Amino acid sequence: MSSAFQDRKNVTAAGIALAVWVLFTIAYLVAPLGDAGRPWISDGATLASSWSTAVLAFLLWKGYDPREPAKRIWLALMIGFALWSVGETIWAYYDILLGAEVPFPSIADLAWAVGYLPLWIALFMRYRSIGVRGGRGFWAALAVVGLIGVLVLRYILWPIVTYPGSERLIEKFLTVLYPVGDLILLLLAVMVSIALRGGRLSSAWQLIAAGMAVLGAADLLFVYADWNEIYITEGSPNLITFLADVPYVGAYLIIAVGEYVQARLEETV
Repeated sequence: MSSAFQDRKNVTAAGIALAVWVLFTIAYLVAPLGDAGRPWISDGATLASSWSTAVLAFLLWKGYDPREPAKRIWLALMIGFALWSVGETIWAYYDILLGAEVPFPSIADLAWAVGYLPLWIALFMRYRSIGVRGGRGFWAALAVVGLIGVLVLRYILWPIVTYPGSERLIEKFLTVLYPVGDLILLLLAVMVSIALRGGRLSSAWQLIAAGMAVLGAADLLFVYADWNEIYITEGSPNLITFLADVPYVGAYLIIAVGEYVQARLEETV
């Protein structure tokens, strides 16, 4: 990955992303606008970072020749990131403009849920397009993902599935879909990253994979905290709320940096 950061513009982009994340973290903790202003900070940073991934994916898609397989890959990524950004926008609308509790399920959940499919397809197509498969590192990475899957099944999915309450089927389906979707994204991203290791495009995809891994972990924490009613939406956040919110923004920024590095390699930007 170090080769990618021999390019000064890549270093600048990564530095800007890091600075934005640090400033966001400080603002999130200090809450200069008071506790009532924290949602503006959190949702604003999430919107800016998520839409940046969609815009960069659009630029990459636009830069490829229609005959290239990469054109279809980046089209799927663009659609997936755009749907996620729409979900973030609807969430922010309820959270900071209406000042109301976000309904569950909502149109935001529809956008997030549907958005998984094109992202899965994009990563799978990218993996299939690689002629070289991973060795021991590949299987070691899959073992780690498998271990994470076991922990998710034990501490998140099983309590949700076996809950005897009167929760509607659609609510239970979505609550299960999010962690499962994140695990599939993590698995596919790791497969792509390992298979591309050492290649010209490995740096970009390793960043994208890392971003998706952090995004998945943060979302898993949110699902766990929300299910156990320990996620704080008003007042000062507790530790698990902080660990769900702050890395979530950082994940989008990591993905955006990876896309920018890819765009630089392809001379799209």
